[in-house]
Amino acid sequence: MSEPKLIFVNRVYWPNEAATAQLLTDLTQGLAARGREVHVVAAGVGPAVHAGVTIHRTGGADIHHGLLARAMNYREFLVRARRVVSELAQPDDWVVLKTDPPMLAAALTGLARQRGARVVQWIQDIYPEIVPQHTGAWLAPLLAPLRWTRNRAWRNSATCVVVGADLHETVVRQGVPTGRVRVMPNWAPRELAEPARPADVAAQRATWDVVDKFLVAYSGNLGRVHEFSTLLDGAERLRAHPGIVFAFVGSGPRLTEVRRSVAARRLTNVRFLPAVPRGQLAVALAAADVHAVTLRGGFERLVNPSKLAGILAAGRPALFVGPTDSAIAALITRERCGRAVPTGAAGELAETILAWRADAAITSALRAHARRAFERHFQFEAQLAAWDQLLSDSADT
Repeated sequence: MSEPKLIFVNRVYWPNEAATAQLLTDLTQGLAARGREVHVVAAGVGPAVHAGVTIHRTGGADIHHGLLARAMNYREFLVRARRVVSELAQPDDWVVLKTDPPMLAAALTGLARQRGARVVQWIQDIYPEIVPQHTGAWLAPLLAPLRWTRNRAWRNSATCVVVGADLHETVVRQGVPTGRVRVMPNWAPRELAEPARPADVAAQRATWDVVDKFLVAYSGNLGRVHEFSTLLDGAERLRAHPGIVFAFVGSGPRLTEVRRSVAARRLTNVRFLPAVPRGQLAVALAAADVHAVTLRGGFERLVNPSKLAGILAAGRPALFVGPTDSAIAALITRERCGRAVPTGAAGELAETILAWRADAAITSALRAHARRAFERHFQFEAQLAAWDQLLSDSADT
């Protein structure tokens, strides 16, 4: 009897470098290298096979600009993905559904089960609850039918994999038995397994003109769930310290807003740098002295910031701004690899940066703790083994 196929569904995949695409690419290629038959259903066009993974492209676009274009792309992908899964899935296969586009679980779970496949939900963020958190609670009742449909899909799945403890709590509250919800964190990019060479880090700092500076970086997507006012308030408090520089490395929907705020405040100690390709990420992350991670209040049980894993792999302390009762704040505190400060606590943030800059022994200890936290929680090979085991379980679902 042949091994069951592993079928992953997500709108973005290699060579797209969105966070969910990178994670999916790592995992599927790792499982293929272990001898598993792996398929991916994704949008866009491209090669049908890459690194041992068979890719079923649904056409359309894997990027979107504007709300209407996004909605049309989502709908197009869902319709075509259903067609592919209907043809591909067989009894005892595994169908793993990510959360791009939103409501993917509702659209495909029933179909996959009708084909006799076992379904795993790989939950990176929780829709539709994210929407009223953005727009206001008035919208929540209108989304109740979507929540009901999604919850039914979750409850009918073999396993719901969540990437953080806060998300675990949210999923269980929707009626999924605790025994069928597993916390399996996202890993740091595989290229960060080995620390960057000091010479390369020094060269990067020279390129950024921060050789003699203490660099506080925010690296990655400037997204709608992230909080920037406290970080900018901290930069404003430290504008009289020319040896301290803040940098936003990357792009995102709130980049223009942050740029305008920096200009309005005349913050000459804040810089904007372009996004770094994945192959250069290890060096770029190590080139900062401290990395900021931020999250708006109310989102801590709906999303899980993925950038922390890479920061810790680079051996750099994390300065988290957001809900201090969140799982990410607890991890940073427990592992002694940084500090969590509440939203609005710009004074505490500035004092922390000053203290770390003034004491090399503190920053050295924080770096060591950061790397150890990565090794304990966020190594790719450990998570690959966990996924391989999960998708080898032959229990009746």
